[in-house]
Amino acid sequence: MTNLMNHFANLADRLVPDEMRGDINELKRVRMFIISHLLGPFLGFPIFLFLFVNDPAPWPHVHIPTAALAMFWAFIIALKLFPNWYSTLALASTVNLNFIILFTAYQYGGASSPFLMWFLLTPLLAFFYLGSGIKTSVATLLQIFGGVGVFYTVYLLDGSFPQHIPLEDMVGVTMLSLICASMYIFFMSSYYASVVDSQSGLLREIARHQATLDDLKFAKEEAERANSAKSDFLAKMSHELRTPLNAVLGYSEILLEDAELDGNGEQIADLQKISAAGKHLLAMVNDILDISKIEAGKTDLYIEEVDIDQMISEIEMTARPLAAKNTNTFVIEKSEQLGAAKIDLTKTRQAIFNLLSNASKFCQNGKIILTATKDFTGDVPMLKIAVSDTGVGITEESLATLFQNFSQANAAVNAKFGGTGLGLSLSRNLCRLMGGDITATSTIGEGSVFTITVPLEVADNAGSEEEENEDHSQTDAALTNAASDLRAFQEGDAGLSASATPHSAPRVLVIDDDKGYLNLVDRILRKEGYSPVLSDQPASAMQLARAVKPQLIMLDVLMPEIDGWAVVEILKSSPDTASIPLLMVSVIDGPQTGSSNLVDAFIPKPIDSKQLIKSINSLLKRDAA
Repeated sequence: MTNLMNHFANLADRLVPDEMRGDINELKRVRMFIISHLLGPFLGFPIFLFLFVNDPAPWPHVHIPTAALAMFWAFIIALKLFPNWYSTLALASTVNLNFIILFTAYQYGGASSPFLMWFLLTPLLAFFYLGSGIKTSVATLLQIFGGVGVFYTVYLLDGSFPQHIPLEDMVGVTMLSLICASMYIFFMSSYYASVVDSQSGLLREIARHQATLDDLKFAKEEAERANSAKSDFLAKMSHELRTPLNAVLGYSEILLEDAELDGNGEQIADLQKISAAGKHLLAMVNDILDISKIEAGKTDLYIEEVDIDQMISEIEMTARPLAAKNTNTFVIEKSEQLGAAKIDLTKTRQAIFNLLSNASKFCQNGKIILTATKDFTGDVPMLKIAVSDTGVGITEESLATLFQNFSQANAAVNAKFGGTGLGLSLSRNLCRLMGGDITATSTIGEGSVFTITVPLEVADNAGSEEEENEDHSQTDAALTNAASDLRAFQEGDAGLSASATPHSAPRVLVIDDDKGYLNLVDRILRKEGYSPVLSDQPASAMQLARAVKPQLIMLDVLMPEIDGWAVVEILKSSPDTASIPLLMVSVIDGPQTGSSNLVDAFIPKPIDSKQLIKSINSLLKRDAA
């Protein structure tokens, strides 16, 4: 029996229109429709054969329902040809079944006909074919009451039922009808049970997959939490990681200058190695921290209007000697005037420098081309910067993972050229942060092309953090004893100072909570002929500035008790100190608050002593002018 049903199911699958295989629920109904229409006539024909043999005058009351029964196979053909008419065909099929049952019952036995038991199949098949919607329910009820109404009306008009075969001679056909109806219901119920079982199995499988999905989702959330915690940790470690490097680089430069003055060649070589290693470590720490801040969502955009031509010219000044190290030719290709763009200059320049640095490193005795154009083909006008080289090239396999963290072209490249594999990943993240991207194409032995695209007007999504309102009166209240503070400061300064400086030397007030950094700056400034005044108490900045009257104030951003930007606002709010040039020095990336326009210059930590002195000289000359 199971094999027979499987044969019917396989035949039904071949007869299902292709357009009706997409929806699993619709597919099951169509299968039920086809199987019932294949099976029904086979079980109905024996009944009409019995009536044809036993009725002395079978025409037309046997031929008409027999032809209507054969019509069920025509419905299958019509469905194959017109799949969009499925609902209409299903409804017509149930009407046809209603007609066959009531017409045959009226002709043979009337209200006592053995064929009325088939009438119970009408609502069952209707719901099998069309589902349990309101339209199906209404249509089925109309068929039932309409069919019974017509049946009874015709009886009332005729006054009696026809007697083609006496009831006492219809016992055999009654049994045959009962058997055929039971078999039909059995087959259909068996198939329906298999559908329900398969659906139950599918539901169990769905539940199992849902449980697996929940586990994966939980694991993903845990991994994201762990990654976020890692990123937060690294993003907050900026000060702690860069402060020791500040001392390493600063003191190595001081010692290197002393060694050069003394002509000590052996110490010079050792100190150069220390300085190079420190700078390499600093670059790696900076990349890791930048990537971590992006992942942690702590990197904001600082949009400004940038002259693209000027930016390209500045990049050229740095990139040309970089390319020349490996005897490469550096070429810039661009239209005469690219105009302006609203972008984050620092991040855009950083991404371009990373590409130029890679091209200069992996290309030897070749050609590096920087192409700058505007692209107006898409919905958003874009700035397109392409860096192409005639270097070794990159394989397709390596291109697929090139922009992942700590990824390089291959182990041989890493062994030969070194590097951390963070530059490209960081560059892409920076470009995507601005709404752009970086793409790469390459041919082995011919070179590579890396293309940066960023919108000409980057949306400013920088978080507008609300600035804390500092109570200046509380700050002044904490500084009531100016003389005492100044004496304590002078004692500390005397302890930190390594040598005396002329009294007429320009005074530079340095405010930072790191005493090791103050000692380093003290040595650098005194060596250049300045008179540094040092303090690790940012809250006393106002009193010290009023008392010392420095020519320049140099302060950090990240300090305890009071933020560096708050100190800037206090200094600029007082007529006594508003005109003093301010130089911000910090481990943060750059000016990032509304107070940034109040400072005159900004340099990052770890400090470069030459850059520091150059900035101080420039500010003092400008102030003197």
